[in-house]
Amino acid sequence: MLKRHFIYSRVLVLLLVVLAAAFAAEPRQITVYAPQVNYQVDVVVLGNADYVGLTDLLEPLGRLESRVKGERLKLLFNGMELEFQDGKREVHVGPSSKFDLSGDFLLLNGRGYVPLLSAAQLLPRVAGQPAEFHAAARRLFVGSSEIRYSAELHHAPARLVLNFTAPVKPSVQLEKGRVHLLFRREPIVGSGSGTVVYNDAFVQSTSFSEQPGGVEFIANVQQPSTVTVAPDGRSVTIAAVTPLAAPAPPAAPAQPAAPAPAAAPAAQPATPGAQPAAPAPAPVTPKRPFVILDASHGGSESGAVLSSTLLEKSVTLALARRLQKELDARGIPTVLTRVADNDLTWDQRAVSANTSRAMLYVALHASTSGHGVRFYTAMLPAAQPGQGRRSFLLWELAQSPYLTQSNTAAAALAAQCAAGGLPVRSLIAPVRPLGSMTEAAIAVEVAPLGSSPDELAAAAYQQKIASALAAGIAGLRGKWEAAP
Repeated sequence: MLKRHFIYSRVLVLLLVVLAAAFAAEPRQITVYAPQVNYQVDVVVLGNADYVGLTDLLEPLGRLESRVKGERLKLLFNGMELEFQDGKREVHVGPSSKFDLSGDFLLLNGRGYVPLLSAAQLLPRVAGQPAEFHAAARRLFVGSSEIRYSAELHHAPARLVLNFTAPVKPSVQLEKGRVHLLFRREPIVGSGSGTVVYNDAFVQSTSFSEQPGGVEFIANVQQPSTVTVAPDGRSVTIAAVTPLAAPAPPAAPAQPAAPAPAAAPAAQPATPGAQPAAPAPAPVTPKRPFVILDASHGGSESGAVLSSTLLEKSVTLALARRLQKELDARGIPTVLTRVADNDLTWDQRAVSANTSRAMLYVALHASTSGHGVRFYTAMLPAAQPGQGRRSFLLWELAQSPYLTQSNTAAAALAAQCAAGGLPVRSLIAPVRPLGSMTEAAIAVEVAPLGSSPDELAAAAYQQKIASALAAGIAGLRGKWEAAP
């Protein structure tokens, strides 16, 4: 009787511990990587130790049957028989083999629990595959599931190439001086030191660290960078941004040739059937772009979620392409900073625009807030008297000498949109990267006319906005290029 009372009391205490842990802290998990499946297992605290459920741990790896008899739990896993006893460390495998867990096995309400640290000890014996547990990151590797990588630094052009043994799909975060690659699902492991110092003009150093449920790779870079994932997912390239090349100045007009002497040489007889040689084509000098169109967001940075099927990055790129066609039809040279679904930082956008020597930068945004079109200029103090465009300016204040031109551009484009029947608002705001631009710079944010966000993707609505903006830009070009 006393023994039964002791058992009931012990079970009650353990249940209270489980409930207390569940309410006191967020659920914790380990991530299990196996050759055929990746999954997560909840971790519970029992008797001040971390435990995992046997069923949760083994069921994704094969066929599992269990049977409870008194204080014993018998499992049949892929044809192998195992027996556990509540409160004991010893585990019987098959008819004659046995081994000890790192802590007591616990049986609660018909469910078996083993110490977390014993998971890597148990799996090789029952699954027939090696297992390795990374405790700090709570990652358990079963069999040959690890993905390894190597890094190669190249020059001309500057780039760091990461090669992986299996396809990967990282999340990318770009900030000034750093490139973050986050791998949440892939079983990537490092090799050698977690930090590598290059002291290169492009890459200063890199670091690799495991975190609960994933890993993070950081490249400390000294130039604005882009990240490209190969189509097969087996390589990731971090490359320095190549500024848009400034076109060569037009050649000086040729001087008239001296008069030819009176006596011309006799013409050579033509070869029968030969065609006269065609004159060599004149070299084509690329035109200096007048406007830079910047489709905001892109890649892993999707921008606003406009609807369940529509992202801001898709709307801005479609509108930029449509506007480029309208400007091309008017003979206005145009460059897109983003031509695909790729990541660009604010600094990269500013560098691309500033080095292009364009006269106007237009950033495109989309929102479900409000109606029609909003125009933004930078919220910056105006340039001080005597402070010209050649004066030293902080990167964040480079736009100050150009605010008058930016306001003129915003007013001209807003007037064209209003004339086309679009609701218009003009505002000043700290919209990045307007403050770092060294040319007239505005941001244009489009919103639907009605209540449906899907209107932002409608071809007719985008075309109406693009036509109005193109007309306004054409008017600006005529005035600015005619100015002395």
